[in-house]
Amino acid sequence: MCQHNKKSGLKIAFLVCMFVLLSEHQGMQSCAASPSIETINAEKAVLQSPTNEYIFAYIQALLNDAKVAYKLQNYEEAADYLRSALYFLKNQPNSDEYKQSKQRLNELIQKMGTGTSPKDRFETAKGLFLQGKNFPAAYEFSNLLQDNYETDLCYEYLGDIANKMGYGSYALSSYKNAFRINPNNYSAKYKYSMMIIGAGKEADAIYQLAEVIENTNSTALIQEIIHVFTNRTKQNPNNENNYDILGLCYQRLGQYDKTYKYLKKSLSINPNDIFIRYHLGNLLFNIKEFSLADDIYSEVLNDNPYESQIRISRAKAYKSLSKDELAIKDYQIVLAMYPDSLQAQFGIYDILKSKAPLDKIVSLYYPIDSNIKFDDKGYAKLGFFANKIQRPKDAVVFFEKAISINPKSESSYVQLYRLYQLLNEDEKAKQTIMKAYNAFPKNSDFIQLYSSINSDKIDEKSSVAQAYFNDGDYKKAIAVYEQIEPKNYDTYFAMANCYRQLSNLEKAIENYNKAVELNPNDSEIYYILGTAYIESNNMKQAGEAFKKSVQLNGSNEKAKKMLSVVQQKEVVSNLETAYKMYDKKDYKTALSELNKAAEIYREDPEIYYYRGLTKDELGDYKGAIDDYKMTINLDRRFTSAYFNLAVDLERTQHPKEALYMYEKFLGADNIDPDMAKTAEQRMLELGERYY
Repeated sequence: MCQHNKKSGLKIAFLVCMFVLLSEHQGMQSCAASPSIETINAEKAVLQSPTNEYIFAYIQALLNDAKVAYKLQNYEEAADYLRSALYFLKNQPNSDEYKQSKQRLNELIQKMGTGTSPKDRFETAKGLFLQGKNFPAAYEFSNLLQDNYETDLCYEYLGDIANKMGYGSYALSSYKNAFRINPNNYSAKYKYSMMIIGAGKEADAIYQLAEVIENTNSTALIQEIIHVFTNRTKQNPNNENNYDILGLCYQRLGQYDKTYKYLKKSLSINPNDIFIRYHLGNLLFNIKEFSLADDIYSEVLNDNPYESQIRISRAKAYKSLSKDELAIKDYQIVLAMYPDSLQAQFGIYDILKSKAPLDKIVSLYYPIDSNIKFDDKGYAKLGFFANKIQRPKDAVVFFEKAISINPKSESSYVQLYRLYQLLNEDEKAKQTIMKAYNAFPKNSDFIQLYSSINSDKIDEKSSVAQAYFNDGDYKKAIAVYEQIEPKNYDTYFAMANCYRQLSNLEKAIENYNKAVELNPNDSEIYYILGTAYIESNNMKQAGEAFKKSVQLNGSNEKAKKMLSVVQQKEVVSNLETAYKMYDKKDYKTALSELNKAAEIYREDPEIYYYRGLTKDELGDYKGAIDDYKMTINLDRRFTSAYFNLAVDLERTQHPKEALYMYEKFLGADNIDPDMAKTAEQRMLELGERYY
């Protein structure tokens, strides 16, 4: 429907079309059960002439119905009216009407006690969809898309809504987005395929349906496909694709007699279809008729030698017939065409794993091209593949090899640990995590896993260290904390507090920073780090820490106050340095310090005034004019800024404006006498010219 995270809502044309179709098909089921006369009339107007004017009239009618429903305390109905209106208002997210309606809906949701978490909203959206309230449902699903929650499912539901109302192009794009985001969403791919068939692109659809059947874990989906295609055979008994799909479905269900029946029927209609023959070969393989399967695969490959998937299937048949050399040769041919074929790589390994070392097996992958090297990434990919096809022991072999080649193969440690757990090899799992922690001591996942393994020892040592801390023996507490491996957030934080008590701020800050690395989203740790920096007189780092604390939690008032204090001190320091450099006529350094001060305190007129003076000395009169104007904007009582502004306006050939500024200066109280004499003289000369 809409491009996720790129458009704020559905296009108005789509909204109109969906509205028209929904009204025709469902008679206002998209919103509440009892619309007012105004809403019904607004609906009729939109149906007759779907212009923006009538659409907005319909929105107003929905909002009025929402008010009526609210007064009658029918909060659920009121909420649905608001959702329907908001669905149409999504193109105007900055309008008052949208904001007010959104606020009313939020208040209603709170009043009804409905959960507001993404999970709760998703369940609400599904409920609205099941009730046939399509506009409210589409509004909720669209919002969930913007929150990146269950995006593939949201797209699938939006596709269902569009499909139900007959708006095929938006349904297609929504389904396509669903399985693009999640390739394992075979339900969406099935719906997409069926729509493609309806659009006359059956060849593409059949290919995708075969993928769905082969990979889905949903028996219900397989049964639905069987139901649909059984009906299709009745409507079109001469379409071989219908029988092919049915054969694949029954093969997936293990009903091989029906598989054979439908595949033979398909072949009788189109005996030259290589894929039907391929599927028939697979059937024979599944029922252990390996020789017959080999005959079919070989027959197809004689005419189509580059069909790699059929060649892989023949290699499997060869292996089952103990024709290992022929199987290996087929796999090697596939690898010559597709060097990254994991099926072929694993196939050779599976034949030779009990007969040859792993390195020797891998050396057979590319007998023609010896330049192709197999590295840790190649072994890791094989590990993932073996795990996917439920061969965990083989996956262990590959991940262990990947780590032996590259001890920094981070993902391999994770997978190996999980596999050892799956195989109930707890000691090996523990050893793997210990190695992973040593290789990646800052990896929070490894720290957590290692900590869970050693949780009893860690708790015991932490208790001892805490006892020392409570007794004021901070050195002994540190000594015990140092023994804890791995050190987690709490350990580093406790050590930092010990060092702080010992006035060793350098070590305290070091350990606070280590705690920050392990929990970078905690506002409080940044606040505490900032106070440690203040104690060590490092205002710059303190400011950075407090700023980060406020960014993470805008309600952290302690951090806000400390940030303000640090910034004030930093500005004072910048100004003092700037004054000194100005007196020494080092104007460039003075300007640099004033720029820093302006970055921190953007509303201090004194900073801009002195920066104007400094720019004057550097000959940047236009820049000085901007600073004097800023000074006056911030504080109109800063009288000398008027005088200096007038002088620079004359310098830059703006005499009329200069005359006005001299007048403003002379009209002020307590002005500098020397400046006043100069201003009076310039007013006389400029006045003669312009008055």
